[in-house]
Amino acid sequence: MKNTLETWIAFRYLRTKRTEKFISLITWLSTGGVALGVAALIVVYAVMTGYSGKLRDKLVGMNAHVSVYALSGPIPDGGSEVIGRIREIPGIKRVVPILLGQALLASGGSNSGAAIRGVDPADPDFLEVVGKGMVEGSASSLGGEAPAVLIGRELATELGVKAGDRVRLTIPIGETPRSRLFLVGGVFNSGMYDFDSTFAFLSLKNADDLLGMNGAVSALDIRVDDIDKAPEVAETLRNVLGQRWWVGDWKRMNRNIFSALALQKAVLSLILGLIVIVAAFNVAATLIMVVIEKTREIGILKAMGAKNTTIRRIFAIQGLIIGSAGALFGAALGIFVCYMQNTFQFVKIPSDIYLFDSLPMEPEVISTAVFSIAAIALCWLATLYPSWQASRMDPVRAIRTE
Repeated sequence: MKNTLETWIAFRYLRTKRTEKFISLITWLSTGGVALGVAALIVVYAVMTGYSGKLRDKLVGMNAHVSVYALSGPIPDGGSEVIGRIREIPGIKRVVPILLGQALLASGGSNSGAAIRGVDPADPDFLEVVGKGMVEGSASSLGGEAPAVLIGRELATELGVKAGDRVRLTIPIGETPRSRLFLVGGVFNSGMYDFDSTFAFLSLKNADDLLGMNGAVSALDIRVDDIDKAPEVAETLRNVLGQRWWVGDWKRMNRNIFSALALQKAVLSLILGLIVIVAAFNVAATLIMVVIEKTREIGILKAMGAKNTTIRRIFAIQGLIIGSAGALFGAALGIFVCYMQNTFQFVKIPSDIYLFDSLPMEPEVISTAVFSIAAIALCWLATLYPSWQASRMDPVRAIRTE
């Protein structure tokens, strides 16, 4: 009953009279400030989380979970001896040899450099990842009789070719550069500009013929059962293979990128958190003005027997109402913005700079709850001084106040 009365009075004080429209406006602005701060935090955190997650998926999808290179150079005999040793290690899903090189692609009057990647055309991971992004042709064309190449969408646009056309690949290394005509078996879109403008896939056999590797391979790509445990698998491989081999996992090879993103997320969250802190000060200023405006009513309450704790609770409840309303509207607004962006992708970004062509957003339940609760807590803290000021009033002097 007591708490109900305090809550009713708190709501009544927020519903101002016609002569108190300024206080009403400040109250709405305070609530809006809290909502804006919470929404900004949710959206920015969702952008950074979404970008990191999408980048990780793309990097892990297009690259190996763990890569193994021989420090002495190419791995002879397709790496068959070391592959057998690697497959005995627990947690490893698949090991495939790859060939890497640089080539010049030419078609008509256009030409462009590309990173050649020789792969096993029967590799299910390759067929799944690249196959999902095919916009023309088929990933399985690498296994056909005609020498075929798969190129990214940006590279195809630069060369002016499409699936079914022919391009000439030239290896400008050595006294006699190697050159061969290939069928464009397909065009893929990975969603990452760097991949789509740079990579060209060949079958291992065709890449070996073009690069003149005589059965040797550049590296071994390893897929693990759990990508989060890739560093542990890589450490085991280092111990098993010895010092003549370089072993790197996807986290280690992209450590700088993800460290920078994590730092950027923390700094932006801290800066935007200042909006909520400023909004909390606005709540304090609003309640101070309410105390001044309601001095007479506070005096009457105290004269009727209201205790100091009761007066403090009334203004604490007011702050919680403003904070809760702002946090609720802010959370709803932030989630709505994320939903609209993910659905309609109205915010476009240059893919040649940020790798993706639209801004990915991934709101998290935990972070949304933390930001909302933190905003409400700050608003409650903002009520401490105004509520203390109201509770220490002398009822006689307060009633006499005009």
